[in-house]
Amino acid sequence: MKLARNILLVDDEATWLRTLGITLKRLVPEAVIDTCVDSRQVLNRLQVGDYALVLLDLTMPYHSGEELLAQIRSQFPNTRVLIVTGVNEVETAVRCIKKGAYDYFIKTDNVDELAHSVRRALEVVGLERNYLHIKERFLSRTLANPKAFNNILTCEPVLLDQFRYLEAVAISPEPLLICGEHGTGKHEFARSCHALCRPHAPFVSLNLSSINSATFEQKLCGQLYHHNSGQVDALAGLLHQTGEGVLYLSDVDALSLDAQVKLLQMIESRYYTPIGSDTQYPIMCKFVLSTQKDLLKLHQAGEFRSDLLYHLRAHKIKLPPLAERQLDIAMLINHFIQLASTEMALPAPIQPRELAEQLRHYPFPGNLHELKGMVFDAVSRSDGVALNTSPFMEAINEHRSLDDAPTDRLIFPRVLPTLAEVNQALVDEAMSRTANNQTAAAQLLGISQSALSRRLKNQ
Repeated sequence: MKLARNILLVDDEATWLRTLGITLKRLVPEAVIDTCVDSRQVLNRLQVGDYALVLLDLTMPYHSGEELLAQIRSQFPNTRVLIVTGVNEVETAVRCIKKGAYDYFIKTDNVDELAHSVRRALEVVGLERNYLHIKERFLSRTLANPKAFNNILTCEPVLLDQFRYLEAVAISPEPLLICGEHGTGKHEFARSCHALCRPHAPFVSLNLSSINSATFEQKLCGQLYHHNSGQVDALAGLLHQTGEGVLYLSDVDALSLDAQVKLLQMIESRYYTPIGSDTQYPIMCKFVLSTQKDLLKLHQAGEFRSDLLYHLRAHKIKLPPLAERQLDIAMLINHFIQLASTEMALPAPIQPRELAEQLRHYPFPGNLHELKGMVFDAVSRSDGVALNTSPFMEAINEHRSLDDAPTDRLIFPRVLPTLAEVNQALVDEAMSRTANNQTAAAQLLGISQSALSRRLKNQ
């Protein structure tokens, strides 16, 4: 489905039509504008082309604007109509609005207000189309473009649901936010979004974790360098390089508050200005952003702007950690075995049947990156027949030792014990650790042996 950008201008005055087209292209550069001077061709043009908006004159030969307005609203209900005419009559304007016109304008040299209404109408049509598309995709349990997800291996229902959600919202002009721990596949989902909505345009990525406010603006917007000789050098920003593609900004939680303001302005206005320039340029790309942290908690701590947060939550995908993808473990191990064998020019060993079950309770703190590293290590240690499981068992044992390690911090129950109960517990623990050696137990407790004996007799 195309975005709501196509506009048809209808007027029998060719000069006015040409002037209006040039002006709107300047003021609404994201629009794709066609013209029509013959009112008899309008309905055929609408049947062939996917027009979001028609700008219609009222006084034309063959078919009047009011007649065409009624036909367009009846036959093409998802297309909006703006009347642009020399007829300055309140009764006519009211009649056209009642027949379904989105707005009514008198022909003048100043078309700024008309351009604003055109942009607003395109946004309305775009939202309507997105809603219908999302509704249609959710009602279907199949993927229309499964090849877009070839880079993600899974059979987990929760991730398959995210596939369907991404396919439904990918064409939306609103930003997409991908949440998940390090190594859960956020970059791959951004790639899938690109394959779904802008496959023939660039995919550009930028990690924001070490970028300050000034660098952020230069990276995205570019910069003009003015020399004393009058020469100007230009450094193109990522927005220019991306064009109509996808700009993927990872670790958006790391942005400073100043940089967040600049990002918000770009998302809201859909324009950017290179540093050192007075010229605004339209933003044509789709923003895809990712975070490892909870942005709502960051906002509550005063570290993330609420207005930017609300914009980013328009479309949100949350990826589960690998420990919650038990159905995928064996399949992912086989996938990484093939990768490792190819890269290291080694024979591909066979995965032991019990390996996935042995990893069932391992938390995989490094998620996919950790599993990939384990498999590569295992392949390098294998004999070419069976996969060496030592790297996996070592990780499991390290995790168990951390869980079993004694803590140096006292942990109290929900209901606090009395002092007498605490004293008794300390005595019992000291005696247990010293195998009932009173002298050693007294030293642990920091009291004399006679004092410990008296406490034991009073038990």
